[in-house]
Amino acid sequence: MSQGTITVFFTYPLELIRVRMAFRTRNSNPSSPFKETQPTFIQAMRYLYHEGTQVPASIHTPISPSSIPPPSATKELFYRFPILKFYRGFTVTIAGMIPYAGTSFLVWGFLRARLLPPREVSKKTRTPVADLAFGAVAGAISQTVSYPFEIVRRRMQVGGLTRPDRWLGWSETVRDVWRANGWRGFYVGLGIGYLKVVPMTAVSFAVWQAGKNVLGV
Repeated sequence: MSQGTITVFFTYPLELIRVRMAFRTRNSNPSSPFKETQPTFIQAMRYLYHEGTQVPASIHTPISPSSIPPPSATKELFYRFPILKFYRGFTVTIAGMIPYAGTSFLVWGFLRARLLPPREVSKKTRTPVADLAFGAVAGAISQTVSYPFEIVRRRMQVGGLTRPDRWLGWSETVRDVWRANGWRGFYVGLGIGYLKVVPMTAVSFAVWQAGKNVLGV
């Protein structure tokens, strides 16, 4: 678990940039840094870095000092440490790893223990088809259990587009999803998730077990 957390910590900014690129953050604002319909990696990274710090279009319009709201604590933090903008939704990702990894290994171990011969016999018997099948079932169940975390994480990742000056909290994001679509809102796009996770998990477990058989572990 600790290894996975460290890995996610270093790779999470790349994941956030990928999500923003897929979301097509270009808008109709002439001052937008995106000049193309699909932003490049560098454009998305620059936009994230400067998110919430762009000079307003009305900067030359006289404004009364009393009408300027005081900066929030989060906005001050973003000004001082812009790298934090690349970690929106990070805590949800870490929390979602627990049910995903735990469920997948639990289902995998349960199916192998109940449906395959004893360990001493199964070591001599190659079961690639069974390993693929068990991995697919484990991937489907773990994806179903952890998918609400995925929905909340995506919402928080793109939340900077609507609220660039602050974090979107867990409770706020969950309430927004619930108000929009109820419990079904936490499973939007689950079918596409199956197309990605089920074969990935099946192959991962099958290759892992094959490696153990080759090494005699």
